[in-house]
Amino acid sequence: MKNLFDLSGRTACVIGGGGYLGTPVCEALAAHGAHLAVADRRLDAAEATAARLAGSGLSAEAVELDVCDERAVAAALDGLARRHGSLDIVVNTTTWSTGKKMEEMTLDDWQAGTRVALGGAFVVGREAGRVMLRQRRGSIIQFGSMYGLVSPDPRVYGDRWTCNPPDYEAAKAGILQLVRYQGVMWAPDGVRVNAVVPGPYPNPAGMGGDREFVEQLSRRVPMGRVGRAEEIAGAVVFLASDAASYVTGTYITVDGGWTAW
Repeated sequence: MKNLFDLSGRTACVIGGGGYLGTPVCEALAAHGAHLAVADRRLDAAEATAARLAGSGLSAEAVELDVCDERAVAAALDGLARRHGSLDIVVNTTTWSTGKKMEEMTLDDWQAGTRVALGGAFVVGREAGRVMLRQRRGSIIQFGSMYGLVSPDPRVYGDRWTCNPPDYEAAKAGILQLVRYQGVMWAPDGVRVNAVVPGPYPNPAGMGGDREFVEQLSRRVPMGRVGRAEEIAGAVVFLASDAASYVTGTYITVDGGWTAW
């Protein structure tokens, strides 16, 4: 039983691995024995995370990757599988949104926002699936959001709508259906597809640096505080590991109880 979470000998790719939530996910997977391909559109961020892992004696490499570049995603994931003998875990943490209110958005805005957040998840899921179907094993983990399950509370956000535009909400809801679909379709071939649904994890470099806003968020959480970035990583390790060998087509919500109200 103690080996259920052991990822030794497995190759993992975390897309968005240089980001606020992606970095602790990389650290946790590598600490459990996986070789980490830290992929990010910002190569410098990927290299920084990979160097930090390597400096701690863990196995890592950096990959420059844009989830909307279909050929690049296919080449990167297939290349990792060929170089390392398999591609066992793919985690997609990336997202993007317009930052516009509904009444300000054009159809082009809407399509641009959903293209990255939902379209990128589709591309990653499709290409990871192609590799893993050949292997007849693997775990794909997408990142949703609590706002793919419930609506933002206007009383909390006030005028701070840039972090919760409607294209973001719709894309995150779509991701949850995507993992249900892929999880069912690929289950007979040994490929598991799931999602992690983060709650309030405001980045200190952005909205998380606004003390008043964080206090407002915290009052809305049953646990009375916002999440720490590292608290998302345990759910990812679980879904990536043999401990979750009978888990597919679903999601784990890590939100301090936000969606339980």
